[in-house]
Amino acid sequence: MMFKKIHNILGKLFLSGASFFWASCDSGTSADKPSAFIDIDQELAKIKQPDTTGLIGQCISATSYCDKTTNFNAYYKHVATAGFIAQEKIDTLLNANKISQAKYDCYKDAIEIENTPLYGVSSCYELSHFETTPYDESDSLTAEYMKMRQKQIQEEYQNFLKKYNLTECDTAAHKVFINDEYIKAIFENDQYKRETIRAKLEKINEKFDKCDT
Repeated sequence: MMFKKIHNILGKLFLSGASFFWASCDSGTSADKPSAFIDIDQELAKIKQPDTTGLIGQCISATSYCDKTTNFNAYYKHVATAGFIAQEKIDTLLNANKISQAKYDCYKDAIEIENTPLYGVSSCYELSHFETTPYDESDSLTAEYMKMRQKQIQEEYQNFLKKYNLTECDTAAHKVFINDEYIKAIFENDQYKRETIRAKLEKINEKFDKCDT
């Protein structure tokens, strides 16, 4: 009976010691774990929040309105921004002699710039072509084609006005009033920008880690 009690006491002491040992190992591992190469939250905090004060009711071109609401090719603009952030980081370290040229080259390759594709046309393209270039009106085929193009552009424009419930402020210049949809797009675009930059920088950090191993 006495032996059983001693055995239980020793068992509890062993478990307590093991728990302490593993806790010590875990805390040590956590303390030794290096922080991310690029502080993403710090970089995102540098991006100014959009200011929409006084925008409602302003008169802008239909093309400008379209560019803001469609946010064409925004992804490539934002991943390029992330690449610039990473490039500036490694340039600073190299200039301060804090990394070797070999490691710098590894980091540079890891940034992997994504270029904007050469193909693809913005849905706002038609809205920027109201004015036609001079042409020979005696050429019936050209004249017919130009009239057809202008008709298509006008139809696109009218559809655009209906889609965003826009009111024209200058009919001749094809300008519209800024409305709530435009303001909403500004904040949505800002959120998308931050999410895209974060995702790209996370991938860059992962690749930088491999350069250190």
